[in-house]
Amino acid sequence: MKLFICWLVTLRIIARYFLYRLGIGGRPNFTDRWAEVQLVYRQVTRMDSRIRLRGLEHFPGSHPAIYAGNHVKLDDPFFVCYAVQEGSGYTMRTRFVMRDDFFLGFPWTWMPFRMNEVAEMGGAYLLSKDGVTLAQLKPLIDMLQEPDSFVIFPNGSRSRSGLWFEYRDDMEGPGSVSFFLAQSQRKKPDVAVPAVPVGRTHNPVTKVSTVILGAPLYLEPGARREAQREFDDALVLAISDLVEIQMTHLVSGLLYLRCLHGLGDTVTRAQLLGEVLAVIGALPSTRFLDPGLDKDGEQQLTAVLAYLARYDMISMAGDDVHLQVEKIGVAPAPDVHYRRENPIKFSVNQILHLPDVVAALEVAVLG
Repeated sequence: MKLFICWLVTLRIIARYFLYRLGIGGRPNFTDRWAEVQLVYRQVTRMDSRIRLRGLEHFPGSHPAIYAGNHVKLDDPFFVCYAVQEGSGYTMRTRFVMRDDFFLGFPWTWMPFRMNEVAEMGGAYLLSKDGVTLAQLKPLIDMLQEPDSFVIFPNGSRSRSGLWFEYRDDMEGPGSVSFFLAQSQRKKPDVAVPAVPVGRTHNPVTKVSTVILGAPLYLEPGARREAQREFDDALVLAISDLVEIQMTHLVSGLLYLRCLHGLGDTVTRAQLLGEVLAVIGALPSTRFLDPGLDKDGEQQLTAVLAYLARYDMISMAGDDVHLQVEKIGVAPAPDVHYRRENPIKFSVNQILHLPDVVAALEVAVLG
């Protein structure tokens, strides 16, 4: 009965939106009945089975806060918002920042609704990618004063190549989360607003995403510009450590190094599994490892190899894994096709910034 009522509430909001598009009435918001809408959203998207949460002990427990994360997929804001809801026992929700120019062109302009409006109805705050003004940023500062919280991605745009942080040619560095903290502290010096680092790792084999919350960071009171920049750098560094190391990363790294160093185009499954276990054993306990690596490593290896074979990165013959060396060595243009053109390099790029992981992979392959 509860779910039925939630569906009625959600459908009524959708109906009111289409009336609004016809010029009848004002625009409704999903956030007005968020308790009911989020339950419908979880059922439609099957979110509960597609997400694994870690680090919830770092959840601040109250507003205000800024959740700053890496950006790898379009639906990242919803996964971070889900973590906030779960961490609060579904007593809290949070808003998120998004570009106002994403839903342009085909097919978006052909649809009977406007995706930017739908996003705003769900809690999005739209920000211009170019020419951001203080007037645009002020509402975000006001959110922290309400108090409320929001999700933001300091790298500004989604990674196309798999890199945990990928900056375009027109980007000089991470966005300034410290700016919002400093402005909020000036207005309310007695309220310390945390910046919570968040990492999302999407597993392309299982389609499950892991969202990890890191320990909150606080900007020192009265921090000047140099100290603010140091804070932003420290925040990005904290986010970069929140990668969940998965079988796809390890197998891709081992195969890539084998090709890179000209070690032949064939390796056995048994050898690969042994190298994976050696890497796992060499990593420090502070690294986040997929919990399934220990208990079902062989099954995960089989699934990853089948995934790579679908993209013609490898082929299988009994226990032998044959590598398509030339295809694995290709570095595609960093666009939306990168993952499909070279899923091995895409996966390697996600862990390339972790020196201990790279070192363990090199030792396993090169001895």
